Amino acid sequence: MATRRIVVALVIVGATTSSAVLTADPAAADAAGPTDFATEVVAIEPADDRLAVEIIGGDSFVQLDVEAGSDVVVIGYQGEPYLWFRSDGTISENTRSPSTWQNAERYGTADIPGFANAEAEPQWREIATSTSWAWHDHRAHWMNDVDPPGAQPGDQILEGVVPLIVNGENVRITVASFLLDPPAQWPRIIGALIGLAGAAAVLTRQRSLQALVIVVVACSAGLFGWVAFGSVPAETAPSMRLWVLPLIAAGAAAGIALLHKRLTTTVYLDGFSVAAGVSLAVWGAQRLDAVTSALIPSNAPADLDRVIIVTAFVVGVALAIRGLYGLLRPQRINHGV
Repeated sequence: MATRRIVVALVIVGATTSSAVLTADPAAADAAGPTDFATEVVAIEPADDRLAVEIIGGDSFVQLDVEAGSDVVVIGYQGEPYLWFRSDGTISENTRSPSTWQNAERYGTADIPGFANAEAEPQWREIATSTSWAWHDHRAHWMNDVDPPGAQPGDQILEGVVPLIVNGENVRITVASFLLDPPAQWPRIIGALIGLAGAAAVLTRQRSLQALVIVVVACSAGLFGWVAFGSVPAETAPSMRLWVLPLIAAGAAAGIALLHKRLTTTVYLDGFSVAAGVSLAVWGAQRLDAVTSALIPSNAPADLDRVIIVTAFVVGVALAIRGLYGLLRPQRINHGV
């Protein structure tokens, strides 16, 4: 009987965590991530009130808003038509433009199909009904995951031009990217201390305390994850794991809180602990780069976000260990505990 319960608990754990980790994001998504660079729009020449340009995620995406009724073509890296903001309020991409395929990833490493040729007649595919779109533009960010040799915070590390054709007129968007100061260390220290305190609480036999800690950490992570998810345009493919994983952890905490006085063994409770722990640990792990990066693509306070990331990771690891240990050594429940 105990073995069957352990198997059922592990199936629940595996189903909940793997479904969130593996299937929550769109295929081939390359969302804005933490970065040490910030890109600025230097000039739009000639000035044009029909255009508004913004950099999303520090330096990851260029977002262009055009006035309704305007006809705007974004020119690709080889001088070919790449994006077309039509006057009817739709946006299309040229599937024969090499830029379309290079821009699928920040560093342009995606394979370019043989039919993509800058000299070929454009083949347009509608991608949005909107007057705004954001895309990876390699002229606007540093194309390496290693900082430029010898660069110091504050240094300009590149300048690029994104050419457009606006109602038949040539327009140039000039951008410049700068290396930022590293983040302060105190958020990771505070996060680690809070995380260790939370870990000590979840490692006890008090299930109500364990559930409370999970709820507090999961709700905090979920709030910051939701803000990060909503801080960037949908076409930049923000990860649903930002809020799905904390939601799973909160659900597991509810299971512990509701059932810890009704069950006769600890198996299901420890299964919930593993589900919550893995969810929080993965949520923290996938965002750990934000702890050491200068800029987080979120509208939330960056330093507080870093505190929550470290806290969630530490508590999640402790919970997962606590739950796995319990599954290996299931016990009958004394309802006084």
